[in-house]
Amino acid sequence: MAGSTDDTDDTASGRTLRVAAVDDHPALLAGLQLELARLDERVALVASAPTVPELLSALSGTAAPDVVLLDLRLGDGSRPAGNVAALCAAGSRVLVYTEGRLHAEALEAMQAGAQGVLLKDRPVATVAEALWAVSEGDTVSSAETAAALQVDESLTSHLSPQERRVLELYAGGMPARSVALRLGVTPETAKSYLKRIRAKYAAVDRPAYTRMELYRRAVEDGVLAPVPLPAPGSRADG
Repeated sequence: MAGSTDDTDDTASGRTLRVAAVDDHPALLAGLQLELARLDERVALVASAPTVPELLSALSGTAAPDVVLLDLRLGDGSRPAGNVAALCAAGSRVLVYTEGRLHAEALEAMQAGAQGVLLKDRPVATVAEALWAVSEGDTVSSAETAAALQVDESLTSHLSPQERRVLELYAGGMPARSVALRLGVTPETAKSYLKRIRAKYAAVDRPAYTRMELYRRAVEDGVLAPVPLPAPGSRADG
């Protein structure tokens, strides 16, 4: 999806807001483009790509978009900080537009220069308002932005070092008995650690009852690195 618009003075703002997106879900972007066009003709989604380098290459020789919508997790395994830095260096402001509670990644993006975070399930009118705010240099006021800014540098400060290690091993796929062997504790002790970890996550309104939910929390809190998505064409996308 790519295109261009002419800056005109036929709107109250006197300009068109040029937006680009970095996301590997083209169907979602196509829907967003249509809805934005219906809602506010001043907002034009001029280009999109699945990675930041591809977007910058596609825009080479043209004016930088005013704002880039950036997903936090992309198929190339890139980190939010590097992506935000590259987009800002190219002359665009950045609004994180993503799914799920990825507070650690969102904080990383904002520390690198992103001006707010929105979830993809927010109404298109909210997205449009946020885009205009970011284009003016404002930080988007949203629950997601606030949650990201509340994350400490020590992302798992509520966990003890031993609990963090148990989380790393168990959420990474190791059975509880093997975790016990690795740490030199009894299986009952390892299970007790897991119970305390789950209780602590529940206490901060981040329940993690299953191994998959624990994995998500471990990734969000920087205990585990996210598993890279397969290269396009290597297998069906989930």
